[in-house]
Amino acid sequence: MNSAVHLGFALSLVLGGTAVAQEATPLSAPDSTPDALGLMQGFPPAPDKTIRFTDPDYFAFPKLRWTVCHFRELMPTTVVRNGSEGVSELPVDIDAGIDGVEFLPLGGKAPMTWRDAFDANYTDGILVLHQGRVVYERYDGCLDEHTLHGAMSVTKSLTGLLGEVLVAEGTLDAAALVGDIIPELARSAFGDATVRQVLDMTTALDYSEDYSDPDAEVWTYARAGSPYLVS
Repeated sequence: MNSAVHLGFALSLVLGGTAVAQEATPLSAPDSTPDALGLMQGFPPAPDKTIRFTDPDYFAFPKLRWTVCHFRELMPTTVVRNGSEGVSELPVDIDAGIDGVEFLPLGGKAPMTWRDAFDANYTDGILVLHQGRVVYERYDGCLDEHTLHGAMSVTKSLTGLLGEVLVAEGTLDAAALVGDIIPELARSAFGDATVRQVLDMTTALDYSEDYSDPDAEVWTYARAGSPYLVS
């Protein structure tokens, strides 16, 4: 484990359930890694192993397993500064017993272990913190401790969890207006929303995320962030 900066990305899991549903007999987790399939290997990669943002299947299984770690090679991105204090090393105290923890999957008939679930869910990486210490860390697919993974909606879960911790500690007022805390948002749709409304995702923004509707705001947002999407 190198630094805390990788935490958010290591916690991101590939959306395996959605991806697997695209094939009647999907490849297993070990057989569908980018290395196993030879995706984007060598220079230049073989034509049938090349992944481009303009490919209709760049975000479909199994190419998805490469894409989620290489967004910066496919589309414009920017770096978000993490301050001037540097990163903090997280103490490590690995619990070897976690892999053997058994549970009954939702709707399942037989128990499975934590380790079995890692592959069953096509997990790229997971890091478990307990009382400030790293007690579990495992990577697969396109991810390792030195690379980044697209967090996507996991960002909301991680940020929301940290926000609730601050509320519970009394550091953050859940009734405060977002615009009072972040002046830059005062004139936005979030300006008169409370912290609680933001945490609960009940701000009632005029924004449709209906992907089947070409006129939905989600596509306006997507076009604004990608030079490859045209109206």
